[in-house]
Amino acid sequence: MPIPLFDGLKVFFKTRRYVAYLTVFVATTFLALFVSYIITNSVGTPLEEPLVNFFVYVGATGAIYFGVGTLLALLKLDRLWITSRGRGRITEMKGLSWMAVSFAIAVFISIGLGRTALYFFAVFGWLGWIAFQAYLSARTSLRIATIAEPKKGGVAIGLGSFVILLIGIGLIAGEALAALWLIPNNFLGIGTTIVGIFPNALTNLASNFQGLIVAYLMMGLFALVSLLTFFRYAARGAALNVALLTVFISIYAGYFLVNVMRRSGPPQMNAADIAITLFFLAYAMSGIGRTVTESVEESRSRLRDLGPLLTFFLASGFFFVDSIIVISATPGSIIGQWFNNDWVSNAPATYLFKDIAKLTAFPLGAIFSSLFYLRRQRVERIVEKVKESGVPVEPGKLDKDIAEHVPAPGEAWPSERAEGIKKGKPGYDLSTPPPGRLSVDSSKRLKPGKRLGEEEEDEDKKK
Repeated sequence: MPIPLFDGLKVFFKTRRYVAYLTVFVATTFLALFVSYIITNSVGTPLEEPLVNFFVYVGATGAIYFGVGTLLALLKLDRLWITSRGRGRITEMKGLSWMAVSFAIAVFISIGLGRTALYFFAVFGWLGWIAFQAYLSARTSLRIATIAEPKKGGVAIGLGSFVILLIGIGLIAGEALAALWLIPNNFLGIGTTIVGIFPNALTNLASNFQGLIVAYLMMGLFALVSLLTFFRYAARGAALNVALLTVFISIYAGYFLVNVMRRSGPPQMNAADIAITLFFLAYAMSGIGRTVTESVEESRSRLRDLGPLLTFFLASGFFFVDSIIVISATPGSIIGQWFNNDWVSNAPATYLFKDIAKLTAFPLGAIFSSLFYLRRQRVERIVEKVKESGVPVEPGKLDKDIAEHVPAPGEAWPSERAEGIKKGKPGYDLSTPPPGRLSVDSSKRLKPGKRLGEEEEDEDKKK
């Protein structure tokens, strides 16, 4: 039985440029992580300064490389990047050239902007990856909540879904009450019990109290949107999906709250933190891999690099800034002396902020994900399942919005039409087999017609 996580990751090993991206990410990010670990044990020694310079430039070069690639992909300037159809030494030299340009940019901004340039990575890389993790968590919750998709609602589904919804909202309210009042005020000895499990729980909650207020305001907004959305879809099968999503979001929020309370001592990149981050990275890469595959199969377009580049940019920036925070917490470190502000002087609170940020961004991602699913994805997915089954479904057994897209029993499904092609022209009706036309390439020889993207596959085979 294939594992979805591994199926998505396989895409990154099917094309040479994706393998190149993965190699650059591993080489720059994990080398910087290893050097940062050595720095924490070399503070005050002559070895610290050269290690710091090596760490800063290597970590920055990797993040800048993927940042430049992301920007060019967004601007659709693919020809300037290494996604061209060329192969061999030309493409490899172009990739090395961009690495050299990225290193030059790192040196230039270090001279022109000094240590302030690190804030760029903090905003776009560190916070960006935290928001990305929150989005992935919301998408995972939505995927689990939509395993069962009733085609039609009813009284039984509506009442059962409402009970599940109340459980989810109750969990969110209970977590907020515990974090903001019950535990800090030791109500009924709850604070003492929690401290027995997490010794630094009270200190961590107090140092990030304002951030927790904002985070649970966002969670409250999500609960309100879920309640209003439920009433809108109460008579439809989507009510169950809304209720299940609310429960899973509340469970994820509890996990983030536990992370805030459990951390103790100075910030450090321990095995658990690295493992969790690597899991989210693998999950992100797998999701992007599946998305790339689906986009190629459905739109017949070439592979796009925006998803992988953006993922590696955010991940490399996150690891880079996270390592800086860890080093800054070491007394007397050179990097710690670079910044004379609360960001470094209160490094433990800064390190905890990433969990607060996840708790804040997570419900926002869940709101947009759920609304997008209800407005677009749900109807499309159910209609596609009905179409693939080949079994006619009576309109009375479907919600009204789904029945509008399903033909009545005895009627055929409408043919798929291509956009931009006039009726009667070849290629207009995608449901018919393609005509046996011939194509002419640079050699002026007649060859069978090819779909978009097949040229790249042929070039890989020749290579």
